[in-house]
Amino acid sequence: MSTKNKRKKSSPIQYIIGLVVCIILVVAGVKSPDALLDFLPFDNKESSPKTSDTIKKDNPGPIEHGKSRFTANELRDSSKGWVEYGRLDKLGRPTTANALIKPNMINTGTSANQSIRPPGFISGLEPHNHSRGHLIGRQLGGTGDKLENLVTLYQNPVNTPFMTKYENLVRKAADEGETIRYRVEPVYNGNEDMPIAVDIEGKGLSKQSTIDFYVTIENKQ
Repeated sequence: MSTKNKRKKSSPIQYIIGLVVCIILVVAGVKSPDALLDFLPFDNKESSPKTSDTIKKDNPGPIEHGKSRFTANELRDSSKGWVEYGRLDKLGRPTTANALIKPNMINTGTSANQSIRPPGFISGLEPHNHSRGHLIGRQLGGTGDKLENLVTLYQNPVNTPFMTKYENLVRKAADEGETIRYRVEPVYNGNEDMPIAVDIEGKGLSKQSTIDFYVTIENKQ
């Protein structure tokens, strides 16, 4: 057999040198797997998968459906803002929350009461990453002292930054003097305790308002 066709085996010293080079590159900030592989004494480098092929996001982010679905009757203004929470269902799960948000309601809500454990809640620590998620956010006047307004959400990225993004839009409009009709509904799969998603709708009542959205945020890590 010709020696040209034999694969040259790497010595232990070559492996150690390659490992040291990799550590140096990582410390120096080189993050490309291909760049690290170039310094390894392996013959078959293609067998190592690329990062872009193996790491995928489970949560696609907010799914935008277009404009809100409020009826004309639901958009009637009133002299005062209000927040209403739907009844718990037969499994003790929150069902819906509606609000008419006015400027004087901003930051009048309360933080989630730590003694309340929404259905499905285990812990905010890893690996659970759970939060007592407000349907009507605290900054929009939602209470954290009623189970009817708290569901178990993944803190990241569902509660923040995804839900926070739309709450901030509504808050900004209210800070500028607008009145906004707002609704949040958890979506459940059968008898599961945690919602699989939340639907959020908002619409400003002034003709100049830019607030008019209907989005679904999947409750995934």
